[in-house]
Amino acid sequence: MRRRFKCDPKWITVRYPARCAEPNCQAPINAGDRAFYYPSDRALYGSGCGHGEKAERDFAAHQIDEDGY
Repeated sequence: MRRRFKCDPKWITVRYPARCAEPNCQAPINAGDRAFYYPSDRALYGSGCGHGEKAERDFAAHQIDEDGY
């Protein structure tokens, strides 16, 4: 099992209005919505537009690749 690090992305409940970080999306993320957050670059991917789930799958795939080595 892989250890968690402080810069690992995670699901959060948004406290302030924001916009999705996916290029060409810019969908609004309202306060109280769930979003996938990357602390290292402060990127926020919304679940309303589906990019949060995509970002979570991408990160999980990278985790599996790292565990194999």
